[in-house]
Amino acid sequence: MLTIDVAVLLAVIVARRLRRRTEARSRFDEKMTVVIVLALGVLIAPTAGHFP
Repeated sequence: MLTIDVAVLLAVIVARRLRRRTEARSRFDEKMTVVIVLALGVLIAPTAGHFP
């Protein structure tokens, strides 16, 4: 299923971004991490229409 693949990819990106040192992150990096985490949450959140 494509949704699972995208969710895994986003999870890997988030993990790599969070492993960086805090001092090395810019404001833009922090905002992008928040956006990616929100997108990941939307992808993995269960919805009533997808499960019988």
